[in-house]
Amino acid sequence: MLSDALLLFIVLAPGLVALTGLFHKIIGDKIVMFSTTGVVLAAGALSLFQLFAYAAGVGGHAETAAHGAEHGAAITQHIITLMPWIHVGEFQANWAIRVDTLSIVMMAVITGVSGLVHLYSWGYMSEDPHKARFFSYLSLFTFTMLMLVTADNFLQLFFGWEGVGLASYLLIGFWYQNKAPNDASIKAFVTNRVGDFGLALGIMAVFCIFRTVEFAPFMEALRENSVVTPLAFADPAPAREVIMTFMGHRVWAVEVIGVLLFIGAMGKSAQFFLHVWLPDAMEGPTPVSALIHAATMVTAGVYLVCLMSPLYEYTVVAAGMITLIGAVTALYAATVGMAQNDIKRVIAYSTCSQLGYMFFAAGVGAYEAAMFHLFTHAFFKALLFLGAGSVIHGMHHEQDMRKMGGLARFMPLTYAAMMIGTIAIIGLGVPHTKLGFSGFFSKDAILESAFAGGLENVSFAQMAFWFGIVAAFLTSFYSWRLIYMTFHGPMASQEAHEDHGHAHDDHAAGHDDHGHGHDHTPHESPLVMLIPLGLLSLGAIFAGFYFYDYFVDHSNEAFWAGAIYRASENHVLHARHEVPDWVIYAPLIVTLGGLLLATMTYFFNRGVGKRIAESGGPLYSLFYNKWYFDEIYQATIIRGAAFLGNVFWKADKKIIDGAGADGMTALTLFSARRLSALHTGRLYHYAFVIIGAALIFGALMWLNVGGAH
Repeated sequence: MLSDALLLFIVLAPGLVALTGLFHKIIGDKIVMFSTTGVVLAAGALSLFQLFAYAAGVGGHAETAAHGAEHGAAITQHIITLMPWIHVGEFQANWAIRVDTLSIVMMAVITGVSGLVHLYSWGYMSEDPHKARFFSYLSLFTFTMLMLVTADNFLQLFFGWEGVGLASYLLIGFWYQNKAPNDASIKAFVTNRVGDFGLALGIMAVFCIFRTVEFAPFMEALRENSVVTPLAFADPAPAREVIMTFMGHRVWAVEVIGVLLFIGAMGKSAQFFLHVWLPDAMEGPTPVSALIHAATMVTAGVYLVCLMSPLYEYTVVAAGMITLIGAVTALYAATVGMAQNDIKRVIAYSTCSQLGYMFFAAGVGAYEAAMFHLFTHAFFKALLFLGAGSVIHGMHHEQDMRKMGGLARFMPLTYAAMMIGTIAIIGLGVPHTKLGFSGFFSKDAILESAFAGGLENVSFAQMAFWFGIVAAFLTSFYSWRLIYMTFHGPMASQEAHEDHGHAHDDHAAGHDDHGHGHDHTPHESPLVMLIPLGLLSLGAIFAGFYFYDYFVDHSNEAFWAGAIYRASENHVLHARHEVPDWVIYAPLIVTLGGLLLATMTYFFNRGVGKRIAESGGPLYSLFYNKWYFDEIYQATIIRGAAFLGNVFWKADKKIIDGAGADGMTALTLFSARRLSALHTGRLYHYAFVIIGAALIFGALMWLNVGGAH
């Protein structure tokens, strides 16, 4: 493990260097770009060194470490307390950095990918006039994600969680001069607030039941099933057996907390129902897409569920919900990805689908497999997005695959990188061997675990396995569809590029037209963009092979060292080794099937896909229109909220204001105007009023006295 000083550098330096963006007018754009890129690359190198050194240490004494990390053993972790934060009675939270296997893996993923994205952006954003702001936002994004994954309490995690949301809002809407990025950033921000409300309620429930927001005592109480004395809603009981009473209903506290925390994860990781923001996030610059999809934000939900393994090991409803939502998301996003024509949106929906795999793996109890897929996915998804950015750059900011074709001869290095990413994401490999790209090792571990969970009657595990198999077929199909439409076949005509070359401009309106006045022939990207592609290609090829044993096989107990908790030594990750051979070969068969279908449709018979799209059948329309989720939400939630807001606004205006403040004001003004008419300044008018009043009051007194007798 690195020294405390180096660990502090990894976590804090990206946040400090992000502040240089505030002074770019004084120090210049280049200083901001050099400082942010240099610091994040250095943090990435240190984090990767730490991961490899840790894995090598585990391999050196695996049996001893495994013995110490058996069921029930304490977590091997290191806490660096920075300063007190909130100390009010039992509500205790410090600023601290937690270093264990989970945070070591996440630090390597975040800083490694972010450093390469910074470097890549030197080429991609070279002509943008706001480079300093962009690089500052990238570093801020990196810092907030690091704060999230190294938190040792829920409050600091929530700070990082919301910080990532803020940074994503700033980056998705980076080209704020244009309406589309603004709308996309607001959509992402608002959708995530829905999930974050669930997360906030979950944190409140943890404090109410366990009287702490710190991870260590919360997880220790669950592992030991020690008696807790809730602040409200429940009576003292063993931690796993606390029953909450709310609005007349009695529910298990662990289930309530588990569901609420997962709702937060659903929003951040774009799971079914709360997924609608992710494709629209493509309105941001392509490096942002790579960062959001590969290293930050969308992986936060998976990380949270795996971190909370001591909680989800003792839930049925919450774990089943995770499995169900994950399985549905994997299949749903894969169906939509088949019908998209924007190169970035195809890859975006593949992210959504792959996150579904991670979640249903965690739902069936294969937390290590979920983290393994998160780890390998970071390499090939960053590679695919940055490769797509290279294509867009070489095509003068064209994103529509229908206007591409034949690019392999113009962009051979980008083509090679995209091929590696494609083979990795479809999980191509040879079962029972170590021959395969990174996605092969992690995806197959997930599918085998899901099948094993079905044999052990884990909720929705069998359904998740079959949904995952179908999604694997669709993933292979749309991934090769992207390759064939973009890099093979005849190239789109020059006239089409001139007429439509900027219909899907990756830059905001008002920016310089990078292609204007220049040759529109596709070209390879500069070296500064190709170097990250090469490094990520190495990860996409070798990461699964190298880390397979540590993450999910023989050395996994020693590697995780208690950071992932097991309620029983007999779990799906072990049981997956006993599944039938057909389960092991099924992913390979469907992957090859998807490749064959895409090859027949988009390579040998290139016009077939176009004819299918032009026919616009009901199934194609369903997939192309993303199952009409945006339209349904627009017609129900958005218009419904607008209608209710309008009703309440009118009620407030006419009833509350009308009968209240505005009404009293109007009455006072009306009365004052009428009474002021009596003040004429003429003596005989006042005398007339005095005499008249005296006569009236006198008459009333006389009548009153007469009535009394």
